[in-house]
Amino acid sequence: MLHPKGSLPESVAEHFRGGEGAVRLIDLAAGNKPANVRVCSEMVLEKGCSIGYHTHEGDSEIIYILSGSGICNDNGLDVCVGAGDTLIAYDGDAHSLRNEGEVPLRYLAVIVKA
Repeated sequence: MLHPKGSLPESVAEHFRGGEGAVRLIDLAAGNKPANVRVCSEMVLEKGCSIGYHTHEGDSEIIYILSGSGICNDNGLDVCVGAGDTLIAYDGDAHSLRNEGEVPLRYLAVIVKA
């Protein structure tokens, strides 16, 4: 099913997973995800905003960075990320993501149940 650009639902979440500032979420499935998909979104972190450190329990997440740059805490290790990078948090892994760049950090996030 096609969902034309501009027709997808958007929301803003403050202090997402305990992070700083807000994240803008664009629901790429327009509320109609397959049963095993928890999240399928484009997410945007403005400068200084973050997704708080959290552990995946019963699911896994794939993140693909579209634009911008930031720091991912990957199971306790800070790594620089940027456009074209892919991050995967498997069931039991922990991570966070923060924008330390000058431009918005835009990425795709897909979370599937284990």
